[in-house]
Amino acid sequence: MGDEIGYSSAGELKASEIAAFLKAELHGWDIPIKAVKSIDDITANALVFSKGKVSGDLLKEIGPACFITAELPEEIGPHAVILVPNPRLAFAKTLSEFFAPPKKPGIGLNTVVDPTARIAASATIGNGCTVGRDVEIGDQTEIRHNVVIADGVKIGKYCLIRSSAVIGEEGFGFENEADGRPIRIPHLGSVEIGDYVEVGNFTAIARGTLKSTIIQSHVKIDNLVHIAHNCVIGRNSMVIACAEVSGSSEIGSNCWLGVGCTTMQKIRIGDNCLIGIGSVVLKDVPSGAVLAGNPAKILRRRA
Repeated sequence: MGDEIGYSSAGELKASEIAAFLKAELHGWDIPIKAVKSIDDITANALVFSKGKVSGDLLKEIGPACFITAELPEEIGPHAVILVPNPRLAFAKTLSEFFAPPKKPGIGLNTVVDPTARIAASATIGNGCTVGRDVEIGDQTEIRHNVVIADGVKIGKYCLIRSSAVIGEEGFGFENEADGRPIRIPHLGSVEIGDYVEVGNFTAIARGTLKSTIIQSHVKIDNLVHIAHNCVIGRNSMVIACAEVSGSSEIGSNCWLGVGCTTMQKIRIGDNCLIGIGSVVLKDVPSGAVLAGNPAKILRRRA
């Protein structure tokens, strides 16, 4: 059975409002929207999306519903059909605009914020967080519960930092004495995070040694990821659960680092690369490459 999400905004949401928001054509009836459902659990007055053409049999079985899709059905009947090139993307935008619960700016219980921190009035910080000296947090950014943001970290606007992330504490760097004793190298840099970035639960992003670790805008980092000191993660890239990016590595723009992959330190990965699940990257990677394996090897080039 699919999930149902009720519409809770003031007034009645109509199919025409969704079409206008998406700048898309509306075909059929301008029906009221009462809920959001998956297509396998659709009911009357529900909003759904479909990647393919909606079957005529389905349309006959249910009361009036609103479909976000890329192709008109043979007969629309009493339904609303919103035509878009990418139904899943349009559906995601619609949920964010009309159905996601609004955030309440402010600072939660048992959160400690250093007086020198600069936090936008529209930002939200959850319970039990620690925000260090000279931290900057931008407009509409949400910091969830039990997050640690160390001294000097800069976080842009419209970011989401999920619970129990640690951003800006020291990385793992040592040099050995003659007798083998490891001596810690102080890490004096920080972390700079762009706009519209997401950081997952229990993810750690280490501060740089002398300069900052950089997470560029629109990067999405999943749960249980480790980003080491001095790394650069390029714009629009995604780093998936349990991945590890070793120190001073640079990841290009529009890359996908799969579940549990890892890199050698100081690796350079070009733009538009896809690194497969569990891959171990030991050499620099040219732009547009698809890699997999241990050690990772280029399988093909992306079109």
